[in-house]
Amino acid sequence: MTSCRALTTTTALATLMMAQSAVADVTPAEVWADFKGYMEGYGYAVSATETDTGDTLTVTDITMTVPLPEEEGTMTMTMSEMVFAADGGAVDVSWPAEMPVALNIEADGETVDIGLLYKSDGHQMTVSGDPNATQWDFSAASLAVALDGITVEGETLGPDVARGEVVLGDVASTTSMATDEMRNFEQSMTIGALTYDIAAQDPDNAESNLLMKGSMAGVNYGGSGALPMEFDPEDPAAIFQGGFAVNGTFSFESGESQLNFVDRSDAFSYQSSSAGGEGAVTMDAKAWGYDYLMRNLDLQLSGSEIPFPVALKAAEFGGAVLVPVGKTEDAQDVALGLNLTDFEMNDIIWQIFDPGAQLARDPATIKVDLTGKAKMLFDLFDPEQAEMMARADMPAEVYELTLNNLMVKAVGAMLTGSGAFTFDNSDLETFGGMPKPTGEINAELTGANALIDKLIAMGLLPEEEAMGFRMMMSMFAVPAGDDVLTSKIEINEQGHVLANGQRIQ
Repeated sequence: MTSCRALTTTTALATLMMAQSAVADVTPAEVWADFKGYMEGYGYAVSATETDTGDTLTVTDITMTVPLPEEEGTMTMTMSEMVFAADGGAVDVSWPAEMPVALNIEADGETVDIGLLYKSDGHQMTVSGDPNATQWDFSAASLAVALDGITVEGETLGPDVARGEVVLGDVASTTSMATDEMRNFEQSMTIGALTYDIAAQDPDNAESNLLMKGSMAGVNYGGSGALPMEFDPEDPAAIFQGGFAVNGTFSFESGESQLNFVDRSDAFSYQSSSAGGEGAVTMDAKAWGYDYLMRNLDLQLSGSEIPFPVALKAAEFGGAVLVPVGKTEDAQDVALGLNLTDFEMNDIIWQIFDPGAQLARDPATIKVDLTGKAKMLFDLFDPEQAEMMARADMPAEVYELTLNNLMVKAVGAMLTGSGAFTFDNSDLETFGGMPKPTGEINAELTGANALIDKLIAMGLLPEEEAMGFRMMMSMFAVPAGDDVLTSKIEINEQGHVLANGQRIQ
């Protein structure tokens, strides 16, 4: 819930901090009224002093306050001044280079006050259009949010105990917003560089500290969506029930991160870098989805609980998931994916189980691409239905599953496969409570026998177990070349399971 409110605040401020071109006129008073109404519709109490001279509206002593969930305190943002100036049918908006943000949190009988400072340099913003269809264009040399002090039960902690700053450089964005029953938006944004630097120390223990640093370059974002005009901030599900929807894509050219944690004798260190990547997200009342991909990932781990330094590399690392979250009449798309291409481990790991270097140490690859159709039988945003789902034997009905691609390549062997099945949810008897599947899957396995021989020679696989593996392969696969096996597993309309044409069930 706190994240939801933080996202609302950030979205609103990012929108308000954005600029040009107009078909109709918008006035300074209309731009301020739109922003104020937006914040009030999301549960914020907004107070300010307004001075309107016609072409210029000056708003001073701005305070925006919203309660945190479960009466744990408040979040308050203050701004000394914002100026809305008419400019040939558009409105130029300016604000101070620094704006304080105050968080007051009460939890477990303890009061914590957190101060943040929003800083901007070289920023320009213009709003154009008409009151119900505006365009916000924004640019800035830099934007930053920095920790500006923490007070716990009246005791102020200095920067030697806690510090943090997130900086965005060379920022430009354009947001088009139209309002009717919903607030519909389209947005694009570029960020030349993003950096963060966060550190904390236990004030009662100098040997306990945390450091997080990182950066990204060449960041691009594009998205669209709809926001309800109002929702109950005490009900986090209300925003989705009210029609919230967002689709966005994200990319970056390079990135790196670092984390170091020490607590007396315990320690952990993490470092990573990549040559960029991209991702996408979709969220609405029916489905949530996310996919990502990073290129040339280089990751290193060490710590007191890790017996040796770990170094991992991958040419590509990514995944995808799409799941329905709302009850619908029709089946919805589902997806699950994994991409680990040219994965490499450092020699220290190999030496643990293959000191004689008998196994092929070529880069490994694991790829899974699974899609399908499923229908949720409960609405996750309805608390009563969510409870019923937790007790249900079958919270969803699966209608289709398609294995578009399967590849597992490692230690000299490779498994590939593809196939598709449909499911009859009216027949739960043929397969003992599971909807009856119909379809087939085709697979090919290369290098399995050679791998088994090596595992036997290394003492990792006993002879009797190896014989069992080979017997199983002979039951489900047929030879198709030198150490190549193929298999076709199908389930027909009668519910018979066949392996390469031979019925096995």
